[in-house]
Amino acid sequence: MDSLMLMSVAAGFCTTAGAAVLFMKRDWSNRSLAVFLGLASGVMAAVVVMDMLPSALLSNYKAALCGTLLGGMSIWVCDVWLGQRMKGPETLLGLGYLIMLGIAMHDLPEGMAIAMGGELKARTGMVIALAIAVHNIPEGMAIAAPLLMGGQRRLRILLETAAIGLITPVGTGIGKLSLAVVPQLLPWLLGFASGIMLYLVVFQLWPAAGAKGPRSRWCGFMAGLVIIALATFI
Repeated sequence: MDSLMLMSVAAGFCTTAGAAVLFMKRDWSNRSLAVFLGLASGVMAAVVVMDMLPSALLSNYKAALCGTLLGGMSIWVCDVWLGQRMKGPETLLGLGYLIMLGIAMHDLPEGMAIAMGGELKARTGMVIALAIAVHNIPEGMAIAAPLLMGGQRRLRILLETAAIGLITPVGTGIGKLSLAVVPQLLPWLLGFASGIMLYLVVFQLWPAAGAKGPRSRWCGFMAGLVIIALATFI
């Protein structure tokens, strides 16, 4: 396994590390839950606005916009399907799995981005992997928070986030194989993931955070923006 793939594996499993952070505290107040859900909103919104969507639009704006629309429609269908089957506390489990799906869908093109950066220069691939690792930690927290609130067992959450962590190196492997064959695929994937994540922020995370603490959610949201801004621009 080459160094680029090792960095991709490490970046992916930072999602599990983020989930593990939440296990350090047993009892969560509404204010704490609002902060973490707000954090998830800020992280997702910032990743889309500062990173994924601009890259996709600059590459092929038509493909990016079509992918974004398709992603939003796809997650809406999943949302409706889950909503018909989950009531009461289980709605938090549904939210957690929707977040997991959104993050999984954007981990694949992120892994491909590591491969493409490494193709330009080894240091570029390393910087991209580091940035992904940094924002995978709060993303792991974003997955774990609603699952914990919904009563999911900690061991299962760890195993599920570990499985999600594998998607980043899979994306890197696909990127290395497809660079010369289908480079035009990346804006579609980035747009698709952007649509999923924007839907989650607007229709799921932000309203759920507001129900727990309308003011507290802003603290988490701003923290999420700052974290991703630092990871993207520094």
